[in-house]
Amino acid sequence: MICPHCTANLTRKSRPGKRCGSCKKPFVFEPKENPLALHDVKVRRLTEKLSEGGLWYTTTQLYYASARKTNKVAASGPTGCAIVVPIIAGLVLVVLGTFGGNPPVLAVIGAALLVFSAVIIWLRVTGVIKRAVVMKMSLQQFRQEIIGGWSRVYGKPPGGIVDEPHVKPGRQPQQPAFAILSPDPSVLACLQVNDVGRRFNAALAAKVAELPPSTPVAVIHDASLDGEIFLASAKHELQGRRVIDLGLRPRTVLAAKDPFKLRTKDRQPERIAWLKANTDLTPKELEWLGDGWSSPVAALRPAQLLARVEKVAGHLSGKDDPAQKAAAAIGFMTWPTA
Repeated sequence: MICPHCTANLTRKSRPGKRCGSCKKPFVFEPKENPLALHDVKVRRLTEKLSEGGLWYTTTQLYYASARKTNKVAASGPTGCAIVVPIIAGLVLVVLGTFGGNPPVLAVIGAALLVFSAVIIWLRVTGVIKRAVVMKMSLQQFRQEIIGGWSRVYGKPPGGIVDEPHVKPGRQPQQPAFAILSPDPSVLACLQVNDVGRRFNAALAAKVAELPPSTPVAVIHDASLDGEIFLASAKHELQGRRVIDLGLRPRTVLAAKDPFKLRTKDRQPERIAWLKANTDLTPKELEWLGDGWSSPVAALRPAQLLARVEKVAGHLSGKDDPAQKAAAAIGFMTWPTA
């Protein structure tokens, strides 16, 4: 670990309490003392990545970025770390009860623990037991402990951050080329503070009723039951207008190498049935949603969000049309003459 104040290499011996052994300045976080295993240097790295290209990011985007490592551990594998303890205990008891003159009852208890562990693993692998994958810390707790703690030690919040509740609605373009519809306040705040409205002549809205008339609409939503139902409902209300899905789509999450995923134990078969009847989701996507999985669109970095908006802006303007690209490449000074 490196001291965020003086960049000195820190060992356990050079970290007395929560202060650098070299410059004596305090640290905000000790990895073992917070659910997200954060330390000061990691927070700095995360904020630098989120603000690449001079972009602003939201508290929620930092929240998900900070939880990515712990989320990956929780979301991967069929068993989780908790099952390791009874397996190790079972093996130890079997050895002790079999060798060394210890009571045989220890081996029986150990064998029982191993059988119990095997049954739990089988139930989880086959999907009989559905484990939840949840955030280790609430967003409000993150604001208070992580952002608040950082501000107390360093005198100000991490660089480049904006908190969604403090972002006021901006002026909408008078004649927008298209509109962006999203129910996620973090997404809208991120797009607004990064000047998407002016850069792409786009209006921003959280509800269909807030959309400008006639323009094409790009929808940004979670890969979740709520997100897919929001998209389908928007398409129904906007019949006759062009609606473009910017995701997240479940198929994108399923194909991603290292997606951010959450899972609830709650099952809603009636909503899955509605989606099956009213959307083009594949059976695999419906099964994924039906198993309680989701992925928040706010876990995307600002650069990733803006890349999606830029792509749809180029598509709607015709800039990504092959014929127009060819014409632009020729240029008016190089048109062939008869």
